[in-house]
Amino acid sequence: MILAAATDEFSAHGLAGARVERIARQAGVNKQLLFYYFGSKVGLHRAVVDGLIEHAKAKGEDAPTNAGPADTRLRQAILGLLQTLDGQPHLVRLCTQLADPRGGRPFQQALTFLAEPVRRAVLAGQRIGLFRDDADPDYVADLAVSAVVGHLAASSGPDVAKPPAAWGDALADLLIRGLAW
Repeated sequence: MILAAATDEFSAHGLAGARVERIARQAGVNKQLLFYYFGSKVGLHRAVVDGLIEHAKAKGEDAPTNAGPADTRLRQAILGLLQTLDGQPHLVRLCTQLADPRGGRPFQQALTFLAEPVRRAVLAGQRIGLFRDDADPDYVADLAVSAVVGHLAASSGPDVAKPPAAWGDALADLLIRGLAW
């Protein structure tokens, strides 16, 4: 209950704008209990981040293994990334907020994990000569994740329909054309 309330609060207001009083009220506990369990607002934020990362990793591990030609694998990886992040609106929202004040990029670990199928598909395409060998697979994977996060962040809200699979197909087409010889 506490982490759910904190996730909502941090997602809506960011670390700086979040208020421990609102989290405690929504969770139905007193503020001192939050400090007892998490030490500080930053500690509570870290617990939220860690929970979202673990959930994203579990979703990524549940994704079907890419099989088939490299271009099909890349398309499957992008659609899987879109589906996973679409189911993680808090993760998407927090990824678009300012970096952790303690330094570092708290979501780098989850996003790198989620980008891995894209990177592997690019490498597979390079091995068979389908994709350009001068393209950096890590860069392409980061680009795909950034595009998906940006699209979902821009198309979120109660009045916006779910992103169509056609958008993921269009992104895949763009990357495949850019990677092809």
